[in-house]
Amino acid sequence: MNIQKFIPVVLILAMGVAIHAEAAVSTKGLVVYSFQKTEPATLDNSLSYEKQFLGTGDRVAASEDGIVRYVSARDVNTTLEHNLATGDISFNRNFSRYLGTFAPILPASDEAQKYAESFLAVNKLLPANREELKVAHVGGLRASTVSSDGKAGPTIDKLVTLTYSRQLNGAPVIGAGSKIIVNVGDSGEVISVNRRWRELDKPVALSDTEVLTEAEANDLIKRQIITEFGERATFEVLQTQIAYFDNNGSYVQPVFA
Repeated sequence: MNIQKFIPVVLILAMGVAIHAEAAVSTKGLVVYSFQKTEPATLDNSLSYEKQFLGTGDRVAASEDGIVRYVSARDVNTTLEHNLATGDISFNRNFSRYLGTFAPILPASDEAQKYAESFLAVNKLLPANREELKVAHVGGLRASTVSSDGKAGPTIDKLVTLTYSRQLNGAPVIGAGSKIIVNVGDSGEVISVNRRWRELDKPVALSDTEVLTEAEANDLIKRQIITEFGERATFEVLQTQIAYFDNNGSYVQPVFA
């Protein structure tokens, strides 16, 4: 390959102490993935998504960047975004009934996962390789209310948020791509989905010359820290692991995380 695929990624820094690295991380047998080539989507695809997920049939148009952005004239919270080049799709359904003091009956996290994955399956949004899809985080949306006399009211859980990410060869995939986020509401109702997921082509092995050593990665981190925070900045690497990085570009590549 002509480009160096293996880059360092810094996730957490403890500032103010000297650099320190523990056990070395093995970089043997690493691979890089490109994405399967697919035909660009069309406005007809966007319109179909609009009808499928929002129940509307309004006209849509693509911006200069090739992304369709739709906001319902009847409800500004009802939106759709569709990237014609990558196929990324996100939508938000009407949220108005969740406002105010409405307290939805939310499923527990494991039940919410069943509702989310059933919805993804029925609407053909699940990845081709189901084993790559892993729950990375379970959160939610919580809102504070105000009573009629202006006093603080109860805090109400409005949604359960499930963030799915990709896992390859036992390693997590970090970055903007390879994510599916599902918001589950009252009685398992799916309120919104944000899907940034492209299918991978066959992996290509990296040679030793295309892989940074851990020492080289630490040196790059040090130079980056000095550039951003000055010569007197010091830091400590608390832990290093191999992960994969998907920035919604052309490759999914291994990194030091």
